[in-house]
Amino acid sequence: MKTIKAISITALLVIFGFQLSIADMSAQITQIKSSQLPALARSTVSKTWNGAPIIDAWRNKEGRRIEYKASVEDGSTMKFNANGQWIEVKSYGGVPGSLFPTALLSHLDKYFEGRYIVRATKTTKRYQVELNDGSKLEFNPKGVFQAFL
Repeated sequence: MKTIKAISITALLVIFGFQLSIADMSAQITQIKSSQLPALARSTVSKTWNGAPIIDAWRNKEGRRIEYKASVEDGSTMKFNANGQWIEVKSYGGVPGSLFPTALLSHLDKYFEGRYIVRATKTTKRYQVELNDGSKLEFNPKGVFQAFL
């Protein structure tokens, strides 16, 4: 009987502890003032959209990871890591080429004439871009084409 009681108590503690760990891992999305974005993020938005004001800013904290998101008047959005480096950009009117290496833009001009980037993600290892026709491509950090996705 004591064994069953001990197992039951242990099971309850494990379940309760698991629920607490899930709660700690859940995302906390908070609207913030644009001035609370990292300076690099604010500067990137300003340069990318020629000084367009940030109309919405958000902080997403999930565990120890923090990301930021900023939107401008035309609906374009950028996501940033905790340091303010851009990691994702969306703009259905076209993402400005200033965010990309020359080789990437040259490849698009040569093989995808008339099409433009509507979404892109960036890591230290790659750029992934989506064009307005739905094509998805991957480039290395220098902008050299790697693959269709």
